[in-house]
Amino acid sequence: MAFIKTRVFGTGREILTNFSHALTLSCMVQDTDAVADSNGVKFIKAGTPLGAAGFKIRDREKAVLSPVTDAAQAVGIAMHDINVTDGVARDTVIFRGDVVFYNMDADVQKLFTADMEKALPQVTLV
Repeated sequence: MAFIKTRVFGTGREILTNFSHALTLSCMVQDTDAVADSNGVKFIKAGTPLGAAGFKIRDREKAVLSPVTDAAQAVGIAMHDINVTDGVARDTVIFRGDVVFYNMDADVQKLFTADMEKALPQVTLV
């Protein structure tokens, strides 16, 4: 019996504004600590700070970013909700741009401490 995987597509919450000023790039992302929702799907929420030890933007095809709470490790934020149910996923990361703070979920907003905002100087919360 063949395994058929079904995906449901739709539009998610938009956090980025002023696209002409933004620097968004495709990156590899994972979250080994993600907890599945009631449908068995694991997500990294839009706006979540992401990072990796020694990460350089030019190495984004080799490095894998993960959610971080330590401001010293943050390099960008997730542009969309990212499905990480199957492990490493490719999605868009915001490295520079204006982000609508109140379009993020409340638990993600709490991650943006003064230290986190200072660590991401090119991401402006509006």
